[in-house]
Amino acid sequence: MAAQPAEHRDYYRDGDSSVTPAGLRIPPSTRRAPIHENPVSVHGRPPVMWLLAAHGRSGAGTLAQIWAPAGDARRGWPAADRHRGVVVVSRTDRDGLAAAHDLLLQSAAGLTGGCTLLGLVLVPDAPGPLPKTLRRRADVVASAAPAVWRIPYVEDLRTHSQNELAIWTPTAPDPPPPGRMTAPSSGSTVPRNSRTSRSDTTPRSGGCSCSRSR
Repeated sequence: MAAQPAEHRDYYRDGDSSVTPAGLRIPPSTRRAPIHENPVSVHGRPPVMWLLAAHGRSGAGTLAQIWAPAGDARRGWPAADRHRGVVVVSRTDRDGLAAAHDLLLQSAAGLTGGCTLLGLVLVPDAPGPLPKTLRRRADVVASAAPAVWRIPYVEDLRTHSQNELAIWTPTAPDPPPPGRMTAPSSGSTVPRNSRTSRSDTTPRSGGCSCSRSR
């Protein structure tokens, strides 16, 4: 099911004339992502958005591999690139959520070198529902983001390397409904399992197959 649009909320922008809100907790420099002084994108067409990993093994690299319009921000704010829209990516364990919260607060304080925070992607760290304490923590962290996308747990991503995954592009057709098989194109070399991974983890042309919430 395609995600429904979240309620409107202005993105944080470093160009805003407003000062840092009183009482806002600004994370120490050791908990912030660095601001890249040189472009991250150096070859080919630049990404239209960047995925900023809040911590190691967040899933940002995998998502950047299968979402053609996205690029891996290499753990920093791409302030020197042409497109500077950023989505923070985090696992849903306690440390991952804490790291994501720090980056969201860093953006709210205007310490991103002019990058625009587009939202937060939450990647499950294990199958099944989150424990109550983590679910509450995730809701608190998500409240600091303009939009939130929750990626489902996909078992196939554990058994395939990144270069085996199908790549989604904005012009790709919607995946078939569950249970309906379609013949692969003559030029396709992508394993069937990785096609399943794509339909579970990538946006559709009319929205996103992951849940989006506010």
